Amino acid sequence: MVVWDASLILAGTSRIASGSELKSLRLAIEPFDLEQTLDGGQAFRWHRSEEGAFRGVIGTRVFGIGIDGLAVSMTWEGNGESDEVEQEINDYLQAEVDVGEVRRVLSSEPGFGECVAETPLIRVLRQDPWECLVEFICSQNSNIPRIKQMIGSVARMGRRIGDDDWAYEFPTVEVVADAGEDHLRSIGLGYRGKHLALAAAALVGWGDGELTGLREASYYEAKDALMVLQGVGPKVADCILAYSLDKGEAFPVDVHVRRAAIRLYGLDENVKNESVGEWARDRFGKYAAWAQLYMFRDEINRRSVG
Repeated sequence: MVVWDASLILAGTSRIASGSELKSLRLAIEPFDLEQTLDGGQAFRWHRSEEGAFRGVIGTRVFGIGIDGLAVSMTWEGNGESDEVEQEINDYLQAEVDVGEVRRVLSSEPGFGECVAETPLIRVLRQDPWECLVEFICSQNSNIPRIKQMIGSVARMGRRIGDDDWAYEFPTVEVVADAGEDHLRSIGLGYRGKHLALAAAALVGWGDGELTGLREASYYEAKDALMVLQGVGPKVADCILAYSLDKGEAFPVDVHVRRAAIRLYGLDENVKNESVGEWARDRFGKYAAWAQLYMFRDEINRRSVG
């Protein structure tokens, strides 16, 4: 473990919380595409500096992540032994995934395979399932800046852990359930406030650990369980499964991914989203979630250029 100068991550960013000690280290993980991984549509609590590093909250700590040459470097504020915190960030980044195998499976795919083979990977994250569920209930009929704004408003219902205006520990299920629909609407969630209030109330009845426990269930069992919750349809469920519940075969399908599948693979133009997901599981297996991130980016980039 090598201690690293934190100046890159902190440069151009907000101040450290009063009285907090800043610690830093390098991670034993291959450098990856920071922007697309942390701010490309699967997580919404990261904030970029002018230098290209990112700061955000994982659990109870404020983290910074940057690329230092050929290494991924991180900082954190507050307590915690280095080994404990390193394990926490490695878990979040799914550092145990064999990136060589990801490249072997996906590097020959049309449209995005060359990027997989030759550039830093977009990584699939392993977020807290409750936080991820809130994010994607709020994602409906919205865009990334608006989703980040809504998630920031929900986060402010939690405990402050830093001086930045986004530095809050995410509120618990109980806090959100107690707040209720009217409050959630008042902080900018609109009709999503009703969905989130009802989903939180239902989760209170699930008991501690039951949502996270879906990591041990099969893909289809976990998806069925999530879709009982208000505001969780097939696409939202697949996002939660892919980005927090260890279901690499999950393949969230929206209009962009559906278009990419039709354009790149010749699927029928009338194909249903459910059929696209089944096709992706057959083709990409446990790396379907990784392929989905690339297909989403490929379609977005193509349309922005066009």
